[in-house]
Amino acid sequence: PLQLDCDHCAIVSNSGQMVGQKVGNEIDQSSCIWRMNNAPTRGYEEDVGRMTMIRVVSHTSVPLLLKNPDYFFKEANTTIYVIWGPFRNMRKDGNGIVYNMLKKTVDVYPNAQIYVTTEKRMSYCDGIFKKETGKDR
Repeated sequence: PLQLDCDHCAIVSNSGQMVGQKVGNEIDQSSCIWRMNNAPTRGYEEDVGRMTMIRVVSHTSVPLLLKNPDYFFKEANTTIYVIWGPFRNMRKDGNGIVYNMLKKTVDVYPNAQIYVTTEKRMSYCDGIFKKETGKDR
C-alpha cells in the first residue's frame, strides 16, 4: 500500500482557474503536491509550480498519459501515480484494459511508481461520491 508522510499538501486543479494566479512558488513549497490526470506543468510553472509528488489519474486519462510516456514516466521522474477506475477496466486477470496498459508501461519504465486502487477502495469512494452528489458515478 501507498504510504505518505506529508506536513503540508497542495492539491492543484487542472482547470484554467489556475492561469494567472502566480502561486507556483507557494505550491512548490508544499511537502506533498498532488495533481490531477495529465494536467501540464510545463509552460505554467509560474501559476502551478514545477514539482509533482502524486498524480491522481482517472482510468479515462491513462491513454492521455501514454501519448507522452517519456514526460510522465521517464527514469528521472519521481512522481507517484495513483490510478482509479471501475473494476472492469482495472481487473488483473488479463481482461482489464487499463490495467494491461499500465502493466506494459511498467515493463518499459520499470522505475515508474504506479499504484492502482483496489475494488474495495473504489466501492468506498463510489459510496462517498453518491452520498455527496446524490448520483452514481
